[in-house]
Amino acid sequence: MKIFVPTEHFSSVSKVVHIVSAIAFIAALLLMFVNPTADSAAFNLHQSLGLLVLVLYLVRITWMNWAGKPKALGNNMEKFAAHMAHMALYGILVFMPLSGLLIALAKAKDTVVFGLFSIPGFSERNSGLIDFAYSAHSILEIVCYLLVAAHVGAALYHHFILKDETLSRMMGKK
Repeated sequence: MKIFVPTEHFSSVSKVVHIVSAIAFIAALLLMFVNPTADSAAFNLHQSLGLLVLVLYLVRITWMNWAGKPKALGNNMEKFAAHMAHMALYGILVFMPLSGLLIALAKAKDTVVFGLFSIPGFSERNSGLIDFAYSAHSILEIVCYLLVAAHVGAALYHHFILKDETLSRMMGKK
């Protein structure tokens, strides 16, 4: 049962989760350009941020199913395209961190999350699982770049070309 369905814009919870998720996601990507060495502080922070993105997107999905969201704008084709793009993004932003975690677990290494706690690795290294998870993580990374570019491009298209309320509803300006 939905408890709240905003009529014009997203809820404050949705906005905060979206912004924090985007910042964590971008930071996780940028850290891999700084120092991708597996035992570096940058890599450890990359892992922590990836898990934060996973948790935040699970919260976001749960919140949207519980609290609702504004009705989509546009014609039926645009609504369908937006829905499919969002589902793909949510899937990527859940499965990409999971595949990254699976790499670490299969390497039999503990994953330290923001220095607060550790997720223990498997008892033995599993090379086949490492290869599978690494391939999945790499493919999801490429697809994710494309989806994020499409997401940002669509938001800018709606704002500057169509001049509708899509972007301003998320920013709370309308």
